[in-house]
Amino acid sequence: MSTTDDGSGPVLSRASLLAAAAAAAASGDHERALLRWGEARDRFPDAVPAWLHASELLIRLRRFPEAEALLAAAVHRFPANFWLARTRASLFRHLGDQVEAYTQARALLHAFPDDPTAHADLVQLLLNQKRVGAAEAEARSGLARFPDLRWLHHSYARCADLTGDNQAAATRWTELLMRHPDHEPAYTGAVHALIAEGRPDEAAGIARAGQRLLPNSAAVREACDSIDTARPAAATAAAPLIESPIDLLAGALRAESASQWEEAARLWDALCTQVPTFARAYAGATRALCRCGRMAEAEIVLAAARRDLPADASVLQTWADAAAERGDLASALLRLRTLRKAFPDAAGVDLAIARTLRALGHLDEADAAFGALAKRYPADLGVVQEFASVASERSNVSEAIRRWTSVIAAFPDHVAGYWRLADALVRAERLSDSGALRCDAAGRFRDDLETGLRWAMSGRATGDASRFDALCRRFPELAPLLA
Repeated sequence: MSTTDDGSGPVLSRASLLAAAAAAAASGDHERALLRWGEARDRFPDAVPAWLHASELLIRLRRFPEAEALLAAAVHRFPANFWLARTRASLFRHLGDQVEAYTQARALLHAFPDDPTAHADLVQLLLNQKRVGAAEAEARSGLARFPDLRWLHHSYARCADLTGDNQAAATRWTELLMRHPDHEPAYTGAVHALIAEGRPDEAAGIARAGQRLLPNSAAVREACDSIDTARPAAATAAAPLIESPIDLLAGALRAESASQWEEAARLWDALCTQVPTFARAYAGATRALCRCGRMAEAEIVLAAARRDLPADASVLQTWADAAAERGDLASALLRLRTLRKAFPDAAGVDLAIARTLRALGHLDEADAAFGALAKRYPADLGVVQEFASVASERSNVSEAIRRWTSVIAAFPDHVAGYWRLADALVRAERLSDSGALRCDAAGRFRDDLETGLRWAMSGRATGDASRFDALCRRFPELAPLLA
């Protein structure tokens, strides 16, 4: 067995040295930790943790000159390591050198533009330096690249708070909660901003949903405590309660049928409270809240349902619908795939995935998905039409012609199929075939104005103005337009 240089014991491996250093640091034996990390650097100079963690500890101990020397050597040795560069940049903040702290944070972002933490660090530094306008601009730029980064959203919302822009603050805090319902600090900010905007019902809804999701959160409790003192007496007066859960269910369904979405949301919420295991209540509450535009509250309700209840198709479907309704199609796709994995036979999930892929522009995947659906449902006009449309969108002209030909063969009364096939024939430079098809469509659908107009305009391209005369005889009301 190998031993240490003084023969006092076995030589520790790299992993054992690093583990011993971490254990010493955790126990408060800082000198032993630094000694072990130093030994690791001597024996294993490429062991980045030995440089990084020692530097972090020296900064915590406020031994700044030692930290600066160690970090300078580390960054020189590992110029592509983000965390070492970040720790060195943070050192100047601890030193109180605001100018150099900003210079280093900006340099870090320049060196590592694809690391979201570099963006968040610069924004937070600017906020700490009270440069709110600059922080807001940097946060907006960062969110354009990393739209789901919670701490960038947090800092962006704080900018609105600090400038007193309650409307922007309400929008930004609720956007953060919509994306990250578990972000506890956002609840207080969202509730305060919504109350300041004169939207106490939304504030109360978010606080109530947050309490269900995060019952032990001090931030959520603070948000709830601010509701009662902020809402006017008329708003806090107890609404008439429907005691029976079955009456709540019936009332919620009636409110939905009448498009009374605020009332539906209130009744579904009451049902969630009375029967917290009833998954359909969470799905209903989400549906109603989305119709009211209260997307953050809807996501909080869904987060609680997905955590606390067994997997439920109605909850997962509304979870996907909520993302689609706010235009977040990438999240909607992920959620639809989660639904399909849990419930492979869920109604319409494969079609929804195919349509979402198409809307996202993932046309190869959409083509495969619609192809599978077209085989399963050849008599479904909507499916086969979309399958043909994807071929057109992929600029696969020959395949588009084949598919649209199949569509009008199976559905000879489907007017749009003729137009799409004619367009595909034009793209294939089969102009005579396209013209013949338009003539066929004009004769087949004599009472359809758009078909007749397309036929007439295709004649104009070839110098046949007589088609407009025929069109006017068929649709006399067009005469003033052609005079």
